[in-house]
Amino acid sequence: MITAYVRDASGLTAQAVGPGDAIPPGAVWLDLLHPDEMERLTVSNLLSADLPTLEDINEIETSSRLYTEGEVAFMTTPVIVRSATGPLERGLLTFVLAPDRLVTIRYTEPLWFAIFAARALKQPELVTCPIEAFLGLLEAVVDRAADVLERVTADLDRLSHRVFADHEDRTVETLAIRDGAKAPRHQVVDRTHVRRRPPTTVSMRAVITAVGRAGDLTQKVRDSLAGLERLVAFATTVTGPRMNKDQKSRLKTIGRDVHSLVEHAAFQAMQTNFLLDATLGVINIQQTNIIKIFSVASVAFLPPTLVASIYGMNFEHMPELDWSFGYPLALGLMVLSAVLPLWYFRKRGWL
Repeated sequence: MITAYVRDASGLTAQAVGPGDAIPPGAVWLDLLHPDEMERLTVSNLLSADLPTLEDINEIETSSRLYTEGEVAFMTTPVIVRSATGPLERGLLTFVLAPDRLVTIRYTEPLWFAIFAARALKQPELVTCPIEAFLGLLEAVVDRAADVLERVTADLDRLSHRVFADHEDRTVETLAIRDGAKAPRHQVVDRTHVRRRPPTTVSMRAVITAVGRAGDLTQKVRDSLAGLERLVAFATTVTGPRMNKDQKSRLKTIGRDVHSLVEHAAFQAMQTNFLLDATLGVINIQQTNIIKIFSVASVAFLPPTLVASIYGMNFEHMPELDWSFGYPLALGLMVLSAVLPLWYFRKRGWL
């Protein structure tokens, strides 16, 4: 589908171009959404340059994404889009910048793209020429990447609080306050013991899943920002001579914004790895505590088992078997031999 954004005396209008229809005169921006071969050839003949196919757009080499044919510049960059199933995915957007018009080729339908197009129709000054439309779309891509990074930052802060929250029991004290007079200093009128549940293995598994999603989304944003950084550098070199002073300043600002977001995304990737390591460490500590309980239990029950084994031997001469208090003595020895190790472990802080 081809949508032509035509600038005339009334402002900017969007016109759908059907099969076999001619491109309207005065179109400064042509948007190709899922173009078929006939639409691709129509626009290629209009520009006197061969538009890339879907296979060409998916090429990852820089030479296949950033190149020129005469006065026409071809620039492809990864962008963040929402998939049909809901999660954010990576898509591709191709800019074809000619002296008299801009062509965008896309096989995805990002919301920010539709928002910019709607804004341009309401504010025609946003698309006064192909370069203005190009810069406006670049700013929308950068804004979207920044929004995603802000969302990931909030998610990582929430996950960090879950991992490093204080899980120790506390006593909350409330001080007395009297009307019309100062309360005695440190006068406690209420003490509330707050019990905090430690994180469970199930909750930590959920944290690992959430951290993994945040890390995956961060990598997609970094990929998009890396493509944008190369695109801005290429556009500055190739299309810079066509731009006026204000347009060059906007492109330079976009480049600085992209660079700052690249650094922020790198920091988020480090934070994601740190949270993942910390969560795995918490799970390891929990598993170690479980193993410690079993170890202590086995050590505690070993002496009583030894006592019971001794008096369970079938020897003929065992004096204690004839004692009237032999059975209570054996039970006492077993209890004492179980309590003493537990007391010792408790005293050493091992429990």
